Amino acid sequence: LFTVLAQTVASSISDDFGNLVGLAVFLPGLAVHVRRMHDTGRSGWWVGAFYGSIVVVIVSVVVLIVDAALDFDDFANGTFASDDFFGDNVSAGSVAFVGIATLAALALLVINFVFLCQRSKTNENRFGPPPPPKVL
Repeated sequence: LFTVLAQTVASSISDDFGNLVGLAVFLPGLAVHVRRMHDTGRSGWWVGAFYGSIVVVIVSVVVLIVDAALDFDDFANGTFASDDFFGDNVSAGSVAFVGIATLAALALLVINFVFLCQRSKTNENRFGPPPPPKVL
């Protein structure tokens, strides 16, 4: 909640400042996310898998855009095969890959959310003992 509020306030000041604040809170948020996974007895690689899937989606969308631009260039030059909507069928594969990568990212998002909502392990796990309770 703090990160959302901080980014909203910073973005209202300036877009560049909002981007800097977003970058500044990303690494601590990532550390908290991994620590929470460890508290539930799971590996931090679940977090890495989620962010990795986001990178795969972004790269595949860029490949799709480049491929579509090349197909449009072929169409504009008159070298586009009229009987084959997707040209050399690379676009069909790109669209399918973007869809599969997006579904994988959404599945990992739901999995991470469920893991983060679960209770911490009260006994020691492979990442060490749980933190001691705080006394006020």
